Amino acid sequence: MKRHFDLAYPLQTVRWDGTCITAVSDAELEHSLDVFQSVSIGKVMLAGYHVEEKAAFDMDAESRRIGAILRARGVKATQHHSVCPSFALAGTSQAPVREHLFRAIEFTANLGAENMVMHAGRPFGHHDSVRTFCGLYLAEVERIGLDALLEITAENLREAGEFAKGCGVRIALENIDRSEPLCDPVLLPRLVDRIGLDNVGYCLDAGHAHCAGNSIAAWIERMGRRIFTTHLHDNRGPGKTAEDKSPFIWPQGVDEHLSPGFGTIDWRAVVSALRNASQLEEVTFETGGWPVADRAEGYRLAIAYWRAVEDMAD
Repeated sequence: MKRHFDLAYPLQTVRWDGTCITAVSDAELEHSLDVFQSVSIGKVMLAGYHVEEKAAFDMDAESRRIGAILRARGVKATQHHSVCPSFALAGTSQAPVREHLFRAIEFTANLGAENMVMHAGRPFGHHDSVRTFCGLYLAEVERIGLDALLEITAENLREAGEFAKGCGVRIALENIDRSEPLCDPVLLPRLVDRIGLDNVGYCLDAGHAHCAGNSIAAWIERMGRRIFTTHLHDNRGPGKTAEDKSPFIWPQGVDEHLSPGFGTIDWRAVVSALRNASQLEEVTFETGGWPVADRAEGYRLAIAYWRAVEDMAD
């Protein structure tokens, strides 16, 4: 009998309206959990608990409340995807960066999630767009050099990793490939190796690799047993992205976040690579079920497809 992974899907507990983080209603949350449990989904991905944006509630109290609800329902969070800075501009204090990282780690622990997923190259402060903070990153590299910026980032994440150990949390840095700094196949492994902690590793995002024209299998081989969690979703490939040499830019709409099977990723090869190189017992999807009217049926179809892929792999 070939091994099946435990499966986790995103559970929305907060919303971002462009100005403020708000909590979904208890009725909506309970309905989502009812749907998940009706199709035997017992693991979820959470997102959105951080201090980079204004929130309409007390983040510590709310993350504890959500963690308690999940425990009462017998649901486990595989990860909390947070928004965190990883460096402040050289010449300014790095202490606020670490404080924000520590807070997000505490929220992750409150939620009962083992992994905190984050992007590696975000500068401290509020940013209106990815393009804005990518510009700040490029200017900082020009000013102090890439190696110096890598070391500042590594030291901040090393401190965060040590703090996370005491909270029972691992930090999983996500590959973004062509979209954000320090997240490509060259720099992200350099950063993780420089940090040098057992509880700081990777979140494999298969969709990001594919739409950037990079090999998912090569990412899995490089990440190996330091893959702590995943973002599995599909798309139809890079189009002209691979030829576009502009930093951190790809054509709009390429990162489609389709349910596996609706794009062009070879999922049997992904399953085989994960079985051979990683120690994962579960995989987390960063997408919903199939696009049908009945939400529960959409998850049933998505799960049936994935189980067929697992059975045909290898």
